[in-house]
Amino acid sequence: MPTWTFVRHGEAQSNAEGWFAGHVDAPLTPRGREQAQALGEQLRALAIDRVLCSDLLRARETAALALAGRALPIEYSAALRERHGGAWERRTLADLDRSGDMQHLMGFDGAPPGGESLRQVARRVLGYLAGREQPGHTLVVAHGALMRGVVGVLDDLPSSEYGRWRPSNCELVTRELPVGALATIAARL
Repeated sequence: MPTWTFVRHGEAQSNAEGWFAGHVDAPLTPRGREQAQALGEQLRALAIDRVLCSDLLRARETAALALAGRALPIEYSAALRERHGGAWERRTLADLDRSGDMQHLMGFDGAPPGGESLRQVARRVLGYLAGREQPGHTLVVAHGALMRGVVGVLDDLPSSEYGRWRPSNCELVTRELPVGALATIAARL
C-alpha cells in the first residue's frame, strides 16, 4: 500500500515576520534551517523511496537540508505550492485577524480575492498525487495550508475542523492509502 508522508517546510521569513506568504517566495530563517536539519535526523528512520516537493523556495531549502547526504532525487512541482493568497498575499496575520478575514480563510471554501480555498488546494494536490501514485513511501515537502486541506480530506474530517489544525514547521504526518484512493477522493471534491 502506498505510504505518503507530508512535511511542512521550516520556519520561513514570512512565518517569523507574521505575514501571509501564499505563492510569494520567502527564504528560511536561521531557525528554519536548523529545523530542516533536525528534520533530517527524523527522516533517517524512514525508508523513503522518492521525494515530491513544492517549487517554492522555503520548501526547496527544507528538502535540500533535510535530505543532505541521501541519494534521493527530488521532483519539484508547482502543483505542491501553498494555497494562492491572491490579493491577501503579504498581508500581516494580525491584520487578517483584526478584519475577520482570517476566519474566512479557515473555512473549507473560504478564499481570498483572486486566491484559493482549502477545497481548491486539496483538489489540486490530490489530483497531482493521484497521477504520481506508486508503491512505496513518498515524502511530500510542502506547506501548512496545503497540509490542512489534504490531511483534512484524507482523514474525512468535518470541513469546519480543517482550519483549526496548524501543522508546526517541519511537522511530519504519515498516511497509508490503498491504490486508487487519492483519485477517488479528489473526484469527490
